Amino acid sequence: MGAVYGMLGDAGSEELQAMGTRLEHRGTESAHWSPVSGLWLGVRGSGSAVQAQRDGPIAFDGAIDNRQALARRLGHRPDRAQPAGDGALAAKLWAVLGEEGLAQIAGQFALALWDARGRRLVLARDRVGYAPLYFAVAGERLVFASEYKALLALEVTPARPNRAALQSIQSTKWVRPGVTCLEGVHPVAPGSLMEVQAGRAASRRYWDIPVRAADLDEAGHAGRLRESFLETLRRQTEPYDRIGVSLSGGLDSAVVAAGVRAVAGSREIHTFSAGYGEDDKELVNAAAVAREVGATHHPVVLDPDDLPELLPWMVWHLEEPIGREDIAYLFLAAREASEYVDLIVTGFGFDGLFAGLPRHRLVDLSVKYPAVRGPLEEFFDYTFRSVEPRTLAGRALKKAYFRGREFPAPQILGTPPLAPYAGFPRGGDQPLTEFLKRGFLVLPYQHPVERLYAGVGMRMNAQHTNPDFLATAFAIPDRLKIHGRTQKYILRRACEGLLPPSILATGKSFNRLKHDTRMSDTLDRLADDLLSPRTIARRGLIDPAYVARLRRRPPGRPYSQERAYRLWSLLLTELWARRFLDERGAAPGHSLPPVRHLVGGVPDRVPATVGSA
Repeated sequence: MGAVYGMLGDAGSEELQAMGTRLEHRGTESAHWSPVSGLWLGVRGSGSAVQAQRDGPIAFDGAIDNRQALARRLGHRPDRAQPAGDGALAAKLWAVLGEEGLAQIAGQFALALWDARGRRLVLARDRVGYAPLYFAVAGERLVFASEYKALLALEVTPARPNRAALQSIQSTKWVRPGVTCLEGVHPVAPGSLMEVQAGRAASRRYWDIPVRAADLDEAGHAGRLRESFLETLRRQTEPYDRIGVSLSGGLDSAVVAAGVRAVAGSREIHTFSAGYGEDDKELVNAAAVAREVGATHHPVVLDPDDLPELLPWMVWHLEEPIGREDIAYLFLAAREASEYVDLIVTGFGFDGLFAGLPRHRLVDLSVKYPAVRGPLEEFFDYTFRSVEPRTLAGRALKKAYFRGREFPAPQILGTPPLAPYAGFPRGGDQPLTEFLKRGFLVLPYQHPVERLYAGVGMRMNAQHTNPDFLATAFAIPDRLKIHGRTQKYILRRACEGLLPPSILATGKSFNRLKHDTRMSDTLDRLADDLLSPRTIARRGLIDPAYVARLRRRPPGRPYSQERAYRLWSLLLTELWARRFLDERGAAPGHSLPPVRHLVGGVPDRVPATVGSA
């Protein structure tokens, strides 16, 4: 957990200092330097990591999990390859192997590197984009940083809303690939590098996922997946004496906890979960998993009364108005985890690798029953992008599922309708896996969540930062991902013996707040402050009539789940606008609320020692 930042073009030291200060939550020390005239590099992190990179050709943030194997390939002694020296190792990989060296890194990273031979600046990110990196053109200069709030520390960087990106979030919960909610600010794409040379910039992928089913039987696939799963965890946790696991109530985090126990030996394992109270099924399930693996468990509670103080900080760290209460839960658990461990391992991404979401079932059904492909695609497009079905059959599926509980997404003023959906993959040997690849490459769920952990001084990791694990997952045929009515079938088979059958049989779960009148009353209080007609009109993003219609609810009755989610998204959007448009990325001026621990089934408020950020 650290940061990189810098500028191509004339710069003053005070400008670099301002950028580094905006990223101080990502590391205790910082330095900036000029490796060549007209280029400034900056890095923030631990003291040893900063000193190892200072004045060199690279600014590097990340952790190379296979550092010893890569050091051997470069002819170095493996024991010389320490985490603080990962930046130097990455620079050597580039010097010897070029972009092929980046493709061999297992782990998360973002880097800015001056390639003296090619007289070019190289910006790159890991294959799934866990480590963030953004860039913008500011006048005659190119500026870049791990978080775009650092770019806004420079007055020459515009702070204008990207209306199309905001529309995508209102429709899908997530920002579109390749853009941010700030006009002119872009992410370096995951698994890609950007070269800047002689005033021109070009981007290309240095890594791709082959979809090619391996010629193995079911037992062979399960054994291969288990071996890769445990070896990845061994590498990721090896440097740490105390290991944290983010536990929800579902299967993915449970198998990660069991896998960590299998490789950790006698080392301490701490598990962290958040929910709404003692009757939250997710907290109950998480506690059972923690007991099974012998972990010290830390359950915390999110009370609706804490949302007004919590959400501004959450949005500031995420830098986009995305997600629902599951993201707030993660932020709360991350704050608790920072008191006990330095690394959190998660199960994020397993759904996208092994077809664990309801929409993956739709793809599977469309392959098995091509006659209903069209209506299934329309229903998927409505649930995923809020695009109304066109056919009678599509509308019938929507009506049967929602039973009148749905509410349309808002239209950001000045934006066109979403482009037509491309449809499910057609043809090929493994259409479901091709669909998973499409989602994995363009819309990884995980990378925004890294900011929540980084914001409290934590490093997060997960299985798919290892290219060998990804190659194993995408070599598994469709029939073993959804097998009959069972989703993530091969993952369950691979983890047999690590957990009891009752836990391995766990279905898909979602961390949600209790959508009761108390929750709705909290949303209304927030809306009274953030979404008044005057505020909405001044902001100019949403039609005030839409908000008025959305907020109608009978006295003493809660919002429906769909209305609550629409209102939640609009609240986050206004909080984002205040932080990044009005305040140009400055942090909120209030402290975070104390963490509520679940003690004996009763939440109590215990002041966090993390600080306000």
